[in-house]
Amino acid sequence: MNTQTIKILLTSGATQEPIDDVRFLGNRSSGKLGALIAYAAAVGGHEVTLLLGEHAQPPAAHPRLSILPFTTTADLQAQLHALWPDYTLLIMAAAISDYTPKNNAIKGKITRGMSDILDVQATPDIVAGLSTTTSEHQRIIAFALEEAKNLQERALKKLSSKNVDAIVANPIQTMESDRIEAKVFCKDGAEHSPGECISKATFARWLISNLHEIVKLPNTEV
Repeated sequence: MNTQTIKILLTSGATQEPIDDVRFLGNRSSGKLGALIAYAAAVGGHEVTLLLGEHAQPPAAHPRLSILPFTTTADLQAQLHALWPDYTLLIMAAAISDYTPKNNAIKGKITRGMSDILDVQATPDIVAGLSTTTSEHQRIIAFALEEAKNLQERALKKLSSKNVDAIVANPIQTMESDRIEAKVFCKDGAEHSPGECISKATFARWLISNLHEIVKLPNTEV
């Protein structure tokens, strides 16, 4: 196994798009898998910075692991663009909201009697944007959460459209579960899998142990 130290930037948890001072658009991502991957990477000897959603599960503490919080998609995007040039690998495990309110969040609290329709717009594809600024020595692993019947087709489509080096495809049932049944599709056409339904902790260790094979990392030390 290659023990080369890698500077890893990792995202985990869900973005929150404020509707008013109380409510937000979001999703049920717990951030559990991202936290486990971050900890496995630190234990594996890598230098890790984790961008963590506000209500996401944090990883166990480790001296090689630092955590920075994010809230909205715009917040996460700004932090990634500022940090990414200094890292070798991005593991994009965060669950990004597809939509955000078109105008600024309403001040105060929307009352039950208000019947206004929420006007939303699509959030930017953060990973696709980052891939256009990625250097030759950098690699990106994205995630695809889809229905099992469409999983491979949609994962391969995202692999191409986002222009990433690998994508971890897992079915919707993975959400809020302690187990995962994932397959990794790579830019070079290779496929990798740790086996059928395993614990998320086991998957995290497997992913970190196989990074060099999955994304063909360059031979450069931190």
